[in-house]
Amino acid sequence: MANSIIDRPIYNVINYVYAFLITNFYFFIANSVFVFAFYFVEFTIENILLFYIALLPFGPSVTALLATMDKLVKDKIIQPTKDYWHFYRSNFKVTMKYWLIQWSVITILIVDIHYGNLYFPLLSPIFLVFIFLNVAIMLYALPLITRFEVKMKNLFIVAFYANFRFIKTTLLNMTTIIALGIIYYAVPSIFILFLMSITCFFIMFNIQRPLEQMKIDLSTSK
Repeated sequence: MANSIIDRPIYNVINYVYAFLITNFYFFIANSVFVFAFYFVEFTIENILLFYIALLPFGPSVTALLATMDKLVKDKIIQPTKDYWHFYRSNFKVTMKYWLIQWSVITILIVDIHYGNLYFPLLSPIFLVFIFLNVAIMLYALPLITRFEVKMKNLFIVAFYANFRFIKTTLLNMTTIIALGIIYYAVPSIFILFLMSITCFFIMFNIQRPLEQMKIDLSTSK
């Protein structure tokens, strides 16, 4: 009887919805500093340093979410509280090191776009392309962190190369991020944070096969 209940589609749907809601809530809590800044501080170039600091927890929190969704993709079931905070702690150090580099670069590029629009408008699209490139690299690098112990140098190299090697996956994941951006643009709200678990689920679902191939690449590069 128990097995028949567990195997029913409605049980699986409820299980996934529960997993998405709970992990989204923890992601929201982990980014509470940004939530505060979002509501009470105007996003201007003068406040860029404040938003830079506010988004520092984003790296470890999104990596934990990716790792949790990876487990959900593979095992079909998770323990949201236990799994999310386990992955948060276990990946915190390496993720923060990587995120500090990438987030610093992106912040500098945002400032460059602002002043480029004022003084050198032709340069702004170039800076925007660099931001997209950084995001594309992160869409492979952060999932790699969830699976493997990777040297920082190899992490950048493999993630960059993967964008061109697995072009279909790259396009699917970038489309997912663009869709998230469109939703935010249409309905600008902190509510966007509550879509992160579904977004991460689709990213990890799309990247399963590339991760297996990159596992082989990383093992041979040691």
